[in-house]
Amino acid sequence: MKITQILAWTFGCILACISPSAKANIYMDTISNKQKVLSFYKQIVGQRKTELIPEFIVEDYKQHNPIVKQGRAGITEMINYLKTLPPPPENAKSPIVRAIQEGDFVVTHLDIQFMGKRMAVIDLFKLKDGMLTEHWDAIQALPDESGKEITATNGTAKIDEVALSEHSKQVVMNFYDAIIEKSGAANFIASDYVEHNSEILASGLASFLSTPDRNIKLHRFVAESDFVMVQSQFNRLGIVFLFYEIYRIANNQIAEHWSVEQIVPDGVKAEDMF
Repeated sequence: MKITQILAWTFGCILACISPSAKANIYMDTISNKQKVLSFYKQIVGQRKTELIPEFIVEDYKQHNPIVKQGRAGITEMINYLKTLPPPPENAKSPIVRAIQEGDFVVTHLDIQFMGKRMAVIDLFKLKDGMLTEHWDAIQALPDESGKEITATNGTAKIDEVALSEHSKQVVMNFYDAIIEKSGAANFIASDYVEHNSEILASGLASFLSTPDRNIKLHRFVAESDFVMVQSQFNRLGIVFLFYEIYRIANNQIAEHWSVEQIVPDGVKAEDMF
């Protein structure tokens, strides 16, 4: 499947009703960055209102997905393409499973189902003064998980508002320090933690991340309360992958883990996607 098709289907599946807080008549200068991103999904992607793009996207919007053009022109081109496709059904389930905000960064975790295909997506947006200025993402095709109790995207979605963001982030950063230093990383993982990646489940998270010659390079940590997103890259058999993860922290340990990995396309430098 071409990445362009995946991107189009990803955008095509965002529904018109994402969140009650993302109503069309809300004052854009008073909402949070998370609400602004959800409103972007709702009005620009879901309702395909290209005329509102200047209210959401800066002119020199930086796109780290090499398939999409830079600036407002890239978003406009994608939405104009979506206008040629059938709209999503009104009663379809929203693909946005969870959303995380820290300062100028907003992370969304999506489960896309379209035309018999299913993808997990993690988007990362940067905003300034309430406008979207930059975007990163990773997209992974998923197998049929019908009947499974634990899937790639289900599980806890509600944020524990009592949890401290900096503490949760520090737990994950310390975990990665232990992975890189090869010293006691398994101690950071709860005995009953829930793993949503079936490939990781076979070996365990610490072992999976400690694979020889993985050459992990960490780029960003974004945390809200008990949720932490990690943006990184790694090698496997000489191939470079984007690796986006979401951790849920409870009682000072990793309680739940989701991930999306994507091969860096041929001819593209990995650093350009970060």
